Amino acid sequence: MCGVTKNQPTCAQTNFSYRQYFSILLITFATLTHVHCDQSNLTKSCVELYEKGVESYLDNKFPECVYNLENAVIKYHQYRRTLQNCRLACRREAEDAEPLYAVDVENLKFFEKTIRNTLCVIKCKDKLLEDSGKFNINEDIENLFEMRKPYEYLHICYFQMKEIQKAASAVFTYLVTHPDHKTMLSTLKYYSSFDGVDLKDVINFEAKDYAYLYSHGIDAYEAKDWKGVIDNMEESLVDFLQAEEECRAQCEGPFDHGWLPDFIPSIANHFTFCLKCKSLCYSKLNSINTEKYEDLLPSHYHYLQYAYYKVGNMRMACEAVASYLLFIPKDETMLSNMEFYKKMPKVEKQYFKPRKEALLYIERLTYEKKLMKFIDKEFNFHTLKEEDSAKETKLQFTVTKTAQDLKGTKRFVAGGIMSKNQCRTIINILRTFAKVGDGYDTATPHTKNEIIEGISMERIILLVHYGILNSKYLEMLLEITEETKANIENYFNVEEPLYFSYTHFVCRTAIKGDLGNRSELSHEIHADNCNIYPDGVCEKEAPSYTWRDYSAIIYLNDDFLGGEFFFSSDMNPESSQSTVHPSCGKMVAFSSGVENLHGVKAVRRGTRCAIGLWFTFNPEYKENYRDLAYDVIENIREKNA
Repeated sequence: MCGVTKNQPTCAQTNFSYRQYFSILLITFATLTHVHCDQSNLTKSCVELYEKGVESYLDNKFPECVYNLENAVIKYHQYRRTLQNCRLACRREAEDAEPLYAVDVENLKFFEKTIRNTLCVIKCKDKLLEDSGKFNINEDIENLFEMRKPYEYLHICYFQMKEIQKAASAVFTYLVTHPDHKTMLSTLKYYSSFDGVDLKDVINFEAKDYAYLYSHGIDAYEAKDWKGVIDNMEESLVDFLQAEEECRAQCEGPFDHGWLPDFIPSIANHFTFCLKCKSLCYSKLNSINTEKYEDLLPSHYHYLQYAYYKVGNMRMACEAVASYLLFIPKDETMLSNMEFYKKMPKVEKQYFKPRKEALLYIERLTYEKKLMKFIDKEFNFHTLKEEDSAKETKLQFTVTKTAQDLKGTKRFVAGGIMSKNQCRTIINILRTFAKVGDGYDTATPHTKNEIIEGISMERIILLVHYGILNSKYLEMLLEITEETKANIENYFNVEEPLYFSYTHFVCRTAIKGDLGNRSELSHEIHADNCNIYPDGVCEKEAPSYTWRDYSAIIYLNDDFLGGEFFFSSDMNPESSQSTVHPSCGKMVAFSSGVENLHGVKAVRRGTRCAIGLWFTFNPEYKENYRDLAYDVIENIREKNA
């Protein structure tokens, strides 16, 4: 960045240009599409438009596909912006309101502001629905749009309409969120081979304003247009801070505690959930397209201090220096610049005062970090006590039922896999972080009478990486599952390398009120690596997971009704060979082929939680996230050393 030369400070030595790395235009879909606006579309939700877009895609109606999916994205962002504005405006209104009573008693002013804020949000949401029609937004729908799912269809529809440049941009927009998606990377390369398609003109349809402005600020810097640097960087700075406020406001949504806390704990629990979500906003905004920056926000002040110096505005240059040093106080380049400025005539000591927005940002950031550190340290309801840990070392893997007991082949049941404390810990992690439908395409993949909530190893690693979940829990999960694999290898006398293929932490919950003797199964009879046909033949072909060789389920609890695992000789539930009743630390393991047909009986009441493990001899289907997990743990250890 900017450093001192003999006669003047120097600024950022950029290794990139706007054309090389940022091809960002603020173009809305409404201006992109050639389809005229349909007034009936104004009353349709983003969900309805998305579904119509996918339906049009399947019917090869590509103009309608483009029209509906473009408008679905517009409608979703309209909803998101309006909801964010509701929350931000209501917070300001509650802060500015005259209190009902002058004296603050037992924090009643806080609760008064909360009540005012709540009333305002309710009215604002009612007006939102009245003015804009129904939205039908829930967490699943929000994730669908946030993960850029519409672009998976849009790029194909653009391509079919011979709008290849737009198709390339749609693919690129998807890749910004999924940078390692092999199919999309290949597709973008394919589109770039067409005449008239220039990768320099590929745009990110979801780009934020600040990215565009920041890039133009860099262009202005390279052109030595100092006024252009100031104009673009100042506007980018305002928009970045506004984008982060909107991101933080989006975090203030509903939260399922998974239990029934008391009044104050419920407030603290929800607040902590929102605070952890808000802490991720800065990291999210530090990416411009596929480029990641560690210091995007403070770098605004770096460019500004130099540009203000060049136009002779030393007060603003010094304020930018002081603001930058709030973020990176030991930056040698900026410290040198500060000393250089101090020696200049007419520069006064009081000029080095951080700008208000930077000071407020750092104060909030500092307080929130201290609060999160306190929460992580003091709220150890997941923490294993020393005496419990000592007991866990005495747990012994014990086979309780052999293949003969279970009336089959290559199967067994064992106990002593986990302690009760470990089971409670993992259940608490699931209650806190599991997502409905995680690991599946729907919340009710096997029966409409149960909800499935899960968390993959990938998500756990991300939670640990971002400091939301303590790394010791990831270490515990790795240790339990690795030891389980070793026991399975030993029991079945596996001689060739066996790899983890997939790990899934999952809970099945009976829908409230459904307490009767349900006839359908929680999970139909199946084999894990082949498709079973009516004649009983089990073919190893898609969509089955043909690479799976061994399977295991580790149970975490037994405080529910139903949910028994059973082996079967055929597809008829009446042909059950043996049953396994779940309990903490019990495991059933078996080979994944047709020799071990199995199913799960209905969960009639409560929640059944377990760890699903699948193994393979094929290294191509190895669960690579495990290697990443160990890297994340090692990085954390190095930071804490």
